[in-house]
Amino acid sequence: MVKSVYNLITNQIRRVGLCMNKILEKLSYRDLEILNIIQKRGPITKKELQVTANIKLTSLNRVMKTLEDTKIIMEHGESESSGGRKAIEYDVSKTRFYVIGIDISRTYVKLILTNMKLTILKKEEFTMDENSSPEKTVKNITSIVEQMLSDLQIKKNEVLGIGIGTVGPIDREKGIILNPKSFFNNNWVNVPIKAMIEENISISCFIDNGANTAVLGEYLYGKGKDLKSVVYVHCGIGLRSAIIRSGVIIRTINDREDAFGHMIVEYNGELSTGGNCGDIENYSSIDSIIKKINSKTKDNNMLVSEINYGEILKEELQNNDIVIEVVNKGAEILGIGLSNLVRLLNPELIILSGPLMMNFKYYYEKSIESFYHINPMDNRVTFSKGGKFKQDIIALGAAAMVVEFYLKGV
Repeated sequence: MVKSVYNLITNQIRRVGLCMNKILEKLSYRDLEILNIIQKRGPITKKELQVTANIKLTSLNRVMKTLEDTKIIMEHGESESSGGRKAIEYDVSKTRFYVIGIDISRTYVKLILTNMKLTILKKEEFTMDENSSPEKTVKNITSIVEQMLSDLQIKKNEVLGIGIGTVGPIDREKGIILNPKSFFNNNWVNVPIKAMIEENISISCFIDNGANTAVLGEYLYGKGKDLKSVVYVHCGIGLRSAIIRSGVIIRTINDREDAFGHMIVEYNGELSTGGNCGDIENYSSIDSIIKKINSKTKDNNMLVSEINYGEILKEELQNNDIVIEVVNKGAEILGIGLSNLVRLLNPELIILSGPLMMNFKYYYEKSIESFYHINPMDNRVTFSKGGKFKQDIIALGAAAMVVEFYLKGV
């Protein structure tokens, strides 16, 4: 049923005729290759393009004419010169081609609108609570998208697509959020989110795990640019992770984003919700830290929840020995897991993000301290708190996923 609905909506979208999509779809492989370089490295001169793409000037001129005639690229200005005639620089058009990125998490939904250069033009966010059913969430998303486009006077046929980075597990091909943990509303089971948004907004959607969109965005445009291997770890209600190597996202056999969180690091450890004993998530996630603090302080009338944990942790980390012990243990275990990950994959960069990392400097520093304590050998790996794009990266990476779909000529 879901597949037939998806096919119906996809055909309807194609019949509407999304003009900007059609322009990109008609480009040749060589056109897309040059466009991809300009989009990633622009502003750039023809001479620099020749060297990068290893293309003859006559062939390059033909490609450039096609891209200029369709107004995908434009003259940006002149390059600096120490003498002689200045060369013209080219870049992608910052108007006419737009992308929407959406980050769907357990506690909030964030939407961004960007141009083809992935510059954020507008950003909105709303919280998720027990009333946030899939239908109500999609209604809110639709309303915000419509308002964004209206505010910037952008037509729907100027939008290349909507990228969705969401909490998993998901079925990417069918665009379904399967059975995620810890949503406040219990109706988030087998939700055809891709089809629902396409039906309401009539713009093509692309979906992936949020950790994957994040690592893609940082690899292409952020701290991971020009590196070969990047790891992204999101420390929130649960642990979400993603790995990219040489431009390819390394996916688990069941395409889940919680594989790192279920790495076992204590032989006689406690049983986790994932069914493992002694895995990282059972010590280092917000959910596990909350449960352990409540268990150890049940006689102290201090009840920690997903709503108030931030405020309580910031206060109690000053002098509450129980809270300090639990948080230290979580950071220590995370450091052990990161050490195992580095030994296995040898990444150049690890980005630690999510509420625990971004809101608690103490937790970030303790995790890194633990890593180096048990891993004293020379390591090339670099750590980054939040990467370049911080809390926007999942949504921005989702927008990048859309752009890559067209630039790679899929």
